[in-house]
Amino acid sequence: MELKKYELASLCIHQLAEMDEESFMSQPVQRALVQSFCQNHDKAIECLREATAIQPEPSVFVILGKIQMKAKKTKDAVRSFKKAMKLLMTSTKILPNTFEAAEIYYLTGLCHLEQKNLLRAHRAFSMAIRLHSSYPDAFYQRGLCRMQLRQAKCIQDFNQALALCPSHFQAYMSRAAYYGSKGRYSKAILNCNEAIKILPNSVRAYFYRGILKYQNKTFKAAIEDFSKTIDLDKTSILAYYNRAVCYHQIKDFRKALKDYGILLLLELSEEIAYKVLINRGLVFMELGDHANACEVQSPSLSKGNLELHKCEEAVRSFDQVLKLDPVSVDAYVGRGNSYMENGHETGYKQAQKDFLRAIHLNPTCIDARICLGYNLQALGKLQRAWSQFTVAICIDPKCHAAYDGRASVCLEVGESFAAFQDINAALKLATTAPLLTNRGVINQLMGYLPCAMKDYQQAISVDPNYALAYFNAANIYFHNRQFSQVSLQSVFILSSELFSLNKYFTNTKLSSTEFPCPLPGEELISSN
Repeated sequence: MELKKYELASLCIHQLAEMDEESFMSQPVQRALVQSFCQNHDKAIECLREATAIQPEPSVFVILGKIQMKAKKTKDAVRSFKKAMKLLMTSTKILPNTFEAAEIYYLTGLCHLEQKNLLRAHRAFSMAIRLHSSYPDAFYQRGLCRMQLRQAKCIQDFNQALALCPSHFQAYMSRAAYYGSKGRYSKAILNCNEAIKILPNSVRAYFYRGILKYQNKTFKAAIEDFSKTIDLDKTSILAYYNRAVCYHQIKDFRKALKDYGILLLLELSEEIAYKVLINRGLVFMELGDHANACEVQSPSLSKGNLELHKCEEAVRSFDQVLKLDPVSVDAYVGRGNSYMENGHETGYKQAQKDFLRAIHLNPTCIDARICLGYNLQALGKLQRAWSQFTVAICIDPKCHAAYDGRASVCLEVGESFAAFQDINAALKLATTAPLLTNRGVINQLMGYLPCAMKDYQQAISVDPNYALAYFNAANIYFHNRQFSQVSLQSVFILSSELFSLNKYFTNTKLSSTEFPCPLPGEELISSN
């Protein structure tokens, strides 16, 4: 053992366990320790019971309890430790303030922890600390108990454990977990740093630090930690998964797909496989590869189907997801959107049921409330739609989609100024072509054509491929009889039959001096 030849030492111990020499057989404690090393716990327990029957000693009962703990016989271990305590007690039935007595309480506490009896474990560790105040492991374990009991004093125990033993790796990691649970990610990361100094190759420390950095929105730094975790453990499923999520966040979609691909080659649980398929499909969606998105998400969410207008296929895919996970909020929202794509009142009512189920499962789900708002608006229930968008704003005041939805409802009931206020609030949170186009629509309806044109032009500068901005700008040019400008704008929007029709009438007008009646394509189109 001193030469660090552990395999040879193990071989010698196994050979010793098979020997029947009288000198060895006469030493039951040594014989029990050897049998325990060889994982023959039942034989070891039998040896020690024979020894305690002949000569009961506290130390032998403690060894017996430890072996019973290894054998997962925690109730028997607690009884053994109680017998050891009785033997240690003085004539006045008081335990001496020694480490031996403290250790018995400490081991008893570990048994109670194994049995999920946190209060008894807490009392046992407290007793161990009372008998021996310089016991770092007892402070650490009591801290764990307190953390599970949601007692803020747990941090004091971790601090005391580190004061007594500055190299206590587990105490640093537990302190990091505590600060992480309180949202104090920077302080949690500092504790992980200290833990890594103690164990530079700890997979757990690098992985947890990566999680904290992800929560702290420092995605590139989190990727470095997950990469280090993978270097130390090539089969770390959670490290690959979380690194892929980070790549997705920084829009490095190719690397995200690579990590999701590696995950699909590993042995995954049903839950993780389900999430990998969903996320991989969403990455394909970001890349505009709807066919692959549909293919990889066939057993899960099928947003690719929605984009391809394959509503029935999408609904079937979401049905499969709900068979795997009947409480999946995302699946109910996705299936609801599939029904909405149907465009029929029956589909809208089915969609409403799914959105309501999603909200019942998670009342703070923003996506479900926004989708329900649009659903109610489509069914003409404008007051209820307005209420859903308002609730979404209350839940997340920074949700621009909720402001946009409420603006569309206000516009429909003729409250143009309220719509204008909401769309401005949305644009303060996100400057996108659809939002700018919608504000242009509101400005145009209020009669502010120069402001509307400015919004459409800004939308085009934000996204030169956004057809609705070109179309609405073309309508303003049309009203101003700037027909050459209308024709120029229409070059960008030929993909739509409606837009092509508008261009046809415009080109016809270029050779005519008469102003026609309102055209089929002349109405404004917003992005909602």
